[in-house]
Amino acid sequence: MFVGEKSSLVQAVVAVLPGTPRRDGVVTYVGDDAFVPLAGHALEQAMPDEYLPDDVPRTKSGSKIWRYQDLPIVPTDWLMAPRGDLERNVRAVEKLLSEVDQVVHLGDPDEEGQLLVDEVLIYLGNTKPVLRLLVNDYNTAKVRQALDSMRSNEEPQFRAWFLWALARSRYDWLFGLNLTRAATLRARELGFDGVLTVGSVQTPTLMIVYGRDRAIETFKPAAYFTIAAKVQHANGVFVANWKAGEDQAGLDDAGRLIDEPMARALVTRLQNQPAEVCAYDKSPKREAPPLPLSLNELTVAACGKFGYTGDEVLAAAQVLYERYKVTSYPRTENRYLSEAQHEEAPSVLSAVSQNVPGLGSLIGRADTTRKSAAFNDTKMDGQAHHGIVPTVCVTDLSALTEIERNVYDLVVRSYLAQFFEHAVFMQTRIEVSCVGERLTANGKTPVSAGWREVYAPHEDAAPQTPVDGETDDGRQTLPDMAQGDASMCTACATTSRSTKPPARFDEASLLTAMIDLHKFTTDPAAKARLKEGKGIGTSATRAGIIKDLRERGFLEIAKGTKNKLTSSASGRGLLNALPAPVKDPTMAGMFKIALDAVAGGQISYDQFVERNVAFITKVIAGLRTSSMDLPMAPAPACPKCALGHLRRIAGNDGHFWGCSNFKADPKCSASYPDRDGAPDFAPKLKPKSKGFRFKKVGAM
Repeated sequence: MFVGEKSSLVQAVVAVLPGTPRRDGVVTYVGDDAFVPLAGHALEQAMPDEYLPDDVPRTKSGSKIWRYQDLPIVPTDWLMAPRGDLERNVRAVEKLLSEVDQVVHLGDPDEEGQLLVDEVLIYLGNTKPVLRLLVNDYNTAKVRQALDSMRSNEEPQFRAWFLWALARSRYDWLFGLNLTRAATLRARELGFDGVLTVGSVQTPTLMIVYGRDRAIETFKPAAYFTIAAKVQHANGVFVANWKAGEDQAGLDDAGRLIDEPMARALVTRLQNQPAEVCAYDKSPKREAPPLPLSLNELTVAACGKFGYTGDEVLAAAQVLYERYKVTSYPRTENRYLSEAQHEEAPSVLSAVSQNVPGLGSLIGRADTTRKSAAFNDTKMDGQAHHGIVPTVCVTDLSALTEIERNVYDLVVRSYLAQFFEHAVFMQTRIEVSCVGERLTANGKTPVSAGWREVYAPHEDAAPQTPVDGETDDGRQTLPDMAQGDASMCTACATTSRSTKPPARFDEASLLTAMIDLHKFTTDPAAKARLKEGKGIGTSATRAGIIKDLRERGFLEIAKGTKNKLTSSASGRGLLNALPAPVKDPTMAGMFKIALDAVAGGQISYDQFVERNVAFITKVIAGLRTSSMDLPMAPAPACPKCALGHLRRIAGNDGHFWGCSNFKADPKCSASYPDRDGAPDFAPKLKPKSKGFRFKKVGAM
């Protein structure tokens, strides 16, 4: 029996086996082999109510009330249950386990793929031998190669993958659910109406935005001056920028000229003075096509170009993959392709030309014998997936939405570019000496578009740059010349400029920041691990994290902008109440290092959990007395005790109003229904609770 992480993985293996496949419910049979697909994690972890004592008071809906005294909630035996929509698949695996001699683990070749199949086998008490099949490329030759090299699932590498992912999932549960309850309980004590969620990825992401907000709000502009000169050469005129020498006076710490009299004196000194070309280099440069897209690059490109959210891009990519089958698996961190995939290029481009006839002319100019750097087997080693590419599927795409069409176009063009020549341009660099001062100019002149033809970028005409302070390097065509040529500085000017605050994040730049989280820490070990691990979250979860932060009210659109993100008052209040280790990007790197230690056997899984429970317990204790600057509604006095105030509380059956002295001595248990955002003091009988108990489903 093959237990696959997803249907497409199962289908890739089924396609290369001899025999005619037949279906029986969720099971596919080929000869004597049975295949059961999952769809990600088929098991769900039980929620805290499963672990709390039965005498914990319940809400009207039957869930157990959140209380400080129950925190931290630390399961001794972790409970799992089949996901409702995948229970049939789990039961199919269970039935087949009693019939087969061995199992083939067909999860993605990474930590998460290892866990999600292993956990099903553990849940079902499997005792049959398990082989591990590693497929990261659906090319038929690659799948056959993988089938010929299956390994024991008990090998140290796979046990390390399992432990890494298991420890991460347990930590996320302990960290997120316990700290969310502790922060929310404290906020409610202070009169805040809402839930303050805390998460191992969500909270550092929010901290990145808050840090940028603070940098903007505390920014103080600094004035500085730039100098540009118009230089006359026998072959033409160009503009060069003044560059400060090593001992130049009047500079700030960043090397900017901040002395206005000095700037004006330099202008006067350079004006109408002879000059000499002291360095000249003009050489052709070749620019390779960018690699195919991973989900990160696809999301950033679509967000930046079209203004979509990351969640919208992922949804569109998933539709193209699952429903239309015209693109490969989108949830990938890798941008490379196997060399075997190069052989499929004619068939892929033929399918694309039928799906998008408008690209026919461009596809006709592609050279499928050309093999770009993207086709590289060594870059596929250790990867769970390859880059996102179009497939050989031909289908009617007339019903695609605008976003689906645009996402497909981005994927197609990134693939098509692999079969075009390098773009070629002439890079020119000039350095001029004038009265002992240094002037420089750079120029970039296109020679042949190559792969850029696929994207057909709008090329601005070379501007006739006025001498108004400083020209952008590379934006002018420079005349031919030689070192030692005479020239003349015919005009010179200085421009007063001002430093600008850092830009606010939008969704595209925040996604990039989550990947490049190493840039937000100075700790060498954390920086290295975050860079190696591509930040926090995964390509499949980052967009959802940002969506959750917005829906929970922690991120909002900055005033006066259409898509710039800023932290909300409640988001800032939460962050200010949390200790640094909970929100600091450095700790995200240290957490990955700890997971590596578990996987490598330097510390045991139990030690890892014990240490983190101690850490979480300490954070909870701090939250109990923390101050929170949160947006609060005016609190009416309690009519029952006259000492406390009423707070609007979100219950499972809607909002109600309770007294802030419900834990005081003497205790006030006043409670009033909510009516249009205000307490309803009219007498009203309370319905009896219909509490229920969750059924325990077994432990891993």
